[in-house]
Amino acid sequence: MKRNDAQKRPLPRLIILGILLLAMMSLLIFQLFRVTIAQGESFAKEAGSISSRTVVTKGKRGDILDRNGLVLAYDEACFNVEFMRNPNSRTDYFSAVYTEALIKAIRIIENGGSHVIDTSYICMDENGKIYYDFGVTSETFIKSRYKNFCNVMGFYMKDKDDMSTWKSAEDAYFELRSKWHIPEELSFEEARKVISIRQEVLLNNYRSYMPVTIAYNVSLDVVAQIEMMASELPGLQTSQSTVRRYPYGETVAHIVGYCQKMNAENAEELLKKGYNYSDYVGVSGVEATMEEYLTGATTEHQGSINFVVNSNGAVVNTVSVVPATDGNNVTLTIDLPMQVVASQALRSIIEKIHEKELAKIYPNGDGVPAEQYTEYDSISLAETGAIVVMDVNSGEVLALSSYPSFDPNWFIEGLTEENVLYLYGDPDEDGDFADRTTPTRNKAISMKLAPGSIFKMCTGLAGLMEGAIGLHETIDDESPYIYIDEETGKEVDTHARCWTQNPAKHQDQDIIKAVTNSCNYYFYEVSYRLGIDKLVSWAEKLGFTSRTNIELTGETRGIVGGQSAMYDNTKPYTNQDTSLPLLVYRSLCRLLNGYQNMRGVEIDQEAISQCAQDLMVLQDGTLKGKGSEVRQILSKHLGIPDGISRAQGWDGEITSMLTELQWKASYTIRTGIGQGIMLVTPIEAVRYVAAIANGGTVYDAHIVGSVVSPEGATIMQTEPTVFNHIDAPDSYWDALRQGMKGVVSPEDGGTAGTAFSKEYDEMGYLALTSGKTGSAQVGGVTIDIQNTSWFVAFAPNDDPDIAICVCVPNGLSGSSSAGAIEEILTYYFTKLNSSASETLAGLNEITP
Repeated sequence: MKRNDAQKRPLPRLIILGILLLAMMSLLIFQLFRVTIAQGESFAKEAGSISSRTVVTKGKRGDILDRNGLVLAYDEACFNVEFMRNPNSRTDYFSAVYTEALIKAIRIIENGGSHVIDTSYICMDENGKIYYDFGVTSETFIKSRYKNFCNVMGFYMKDKDDMSTWKSAEDAYFELRSKWHIPEELSFEEARKVISIRQEVLLNNYRSYMPVTIAYNVSLDVVAQIEMMASELPGLQTSQSTVRRYPYGETVAHIVGYCQKMNAENAEELLKKGYNYSDYVGVSGVEATMEEYLTGATTEHQGSINFVVNSNGAVVNTVSVVPATDGNNVTLTIDLPMQVVASQALRSIIEKIHEKELAKIYPNGDGVPAEQYTEYDSISLAETGAIVVMDVNSGEVLALSSYPSFDPNWFIEGLTEENVLYLYGDPDEDGDFADRTTPTRNKAISMKLAPGSIFKMCTGLAGLMEGAIGLHETIDDESPYIYIDEETGKEVDTHARCWTQNPAKHQDQDIIKAVTNSCNYYFYEVSYRLGIDKLVSWAEKLGFTSRTNIELTGETRGIVGGQSAMYDNTKPYTNQDTSLPLLVYRSLCRLLNGYQNMRGVEIDQEAISQCAQDLMVLQDGTLKGKGSEVRQILSKHLGIPDGISRAQGWDGEITSMLTELQWKASYTIRTGIGQGIMLVTPIEAVRYVAAIANGGTVYDAHIVGSVVSPEGATIMQTEPTVFNHIDAPDSYWDALRQGMKGVVSPEDGGTAGTAFSKEYDEMGYLALTSGKTGSAQVGGVTIDIQNTSWFVAFAPNDDPDIAICVCVPNGLSGSSSAGAIEEILTYYFTKLNSSASETLAGLNEITP
């Protein structure tokens, strides 16, 4: 009995436990029903609002270094201030909070010496009128930006294509002040800064999970204050970034170049490669030509951060991070210490020549010009110039300087009004800039001028190689130069004379003496014997009409005389090497208009133009027997009967005018001394002198030595590139070099024999130097002040290593530039005997 009671005792407990389990299961079933049925749609919507986002990250730009490893351009760490509105906080209250925070942040940033972004489309002129400035001139783009502006600002837009219906800038301004709770006491300029930031945020609302940079490259004090006041500055934060730096500024500006953000012209192509509008892109110099190696912004360098955001754009979780890779480093052939010397020497010689010219024009220092200069309204003085130093055995450029220069850091920091004035000068009435000193132009590779007497070695080599002159043959100066016209058989007095006033000094001139004395008459005769075609051919072989292919932007090529240089009838008159064909075309049009007026015929300017162009095509180097063709063209386009043209002599008048486009022997002799229709660049000139020094190898120029990855792997190594090799007898090269040695020799009475200092001679350097002066007249102006000063040189004489070219427009005379040659070679020779070359160039004076 007792045992049965004991057996029944656990039943109530089991019942209770069962009831509890049943209740719990019922609760679970209910919750499952609520989640899956009652609230299923709600949770589905919330789950659907979660999405992933990917932010692209980019590597830093590679460094640019000189041949010694000295850094010429690099990315420096900097700090930016960013603003990021919490996507979950879009109420009117938070809008006021953010505005207050922005006002405080703007004051901190500006007190710290930095500036906030200035991108607002709403502006105010000097008269207090508020207007829109969308930063573009195309009406299509203006309408597009206005539409986007209205969309993000929440403005009603009646018709974006009808600009008369647009909300005025003033109405938009006050509406935004009210909407964003900008205090009334803030001025327009202060309020506009807040509007700029808010506008930028809204324009980037599709990337609300990314902060907007509102100030770049701020000081550490600004960073500290922003971080310390974090609780008072909701939405504000600082971030680390990079900024491009050029520590040697003006010294290497034309070599390194500079970067800017992409513009509309190249945007489409760059965007395809992975760039965005905030990326910096090389615009000039090595920064531009080596962009594909230097950049860390293209697709192949990009990394990514993948994260999850909610429906408001707030980050929920970071999923993955792929680091970006940096750009490659570019090492140049430039020797920075020599570059410093060359830059200083160029500036110094231009200033000295300028002073000499002023003293010559105003000998009494009273501002009254000497009598020989009173007839000129204006005289251009030495203000610009270029120097190139090249390794004669490889074509590597060791130094390249263009004056005046500029600071490439300006373009990174943003050009001030003073910068713009310096770089481009005062704008004219049309808003165009016309500063003839053009600091941003690399004159070493783009300035084309008549070479004058430095071309005479080319003429001499051509004469020797073509057999027009013997190595030991002599010619006497019999100025003026007279030749026999091949067509008429008559003597033609060119009135061309040697530069010396005493022809007796230039008797028995062989090639060596002719180079040493720079005897014009000798080279007149050699050029005449050669003829223009052979002379041009040898100029081409020595690289005078071809780009050197140096890895820099803006290189042009020279031109050397001949019919095609004067006028090429296979090309339009608007696409010629000189402006002469355009002048002849205009003269022809005036002449043809006169004929039609005489005939009393209505003038058809289109017919006149076509007639003039067809007449010019007749000039192919000779006009002999082409009178009938002239008359046919007049009849075809203008309806002038053959008989009238013949009777009036119009065919003869036109033929005479077209003769202006015909090459003549008198032009050939001028070409032989580097004058007339002939233009070369300083880098072409130094390449040519290097070829003389090394015995006939014409190299392409290189300023890039190698490209190395951030990990140290060589991506690209530049090797010497031969443009041409001239297989001439050693005796010919020796004669030219001996003549150039005589140029700087006081004993030989060379044209630069007294141009170097006594100290340079006493150090023994003059005896190791060879050179050639050139004083080229410009545009027929006979006053010596406006001559282009050329001086080319190489050293050492016994085993040439470097070649130098100095060019100073309006530089008085070739020997005037000797001081720059002396400075560079003094550094070079001293370096040969010194193991501490870095101290020679005064690097400590320019190192930041």
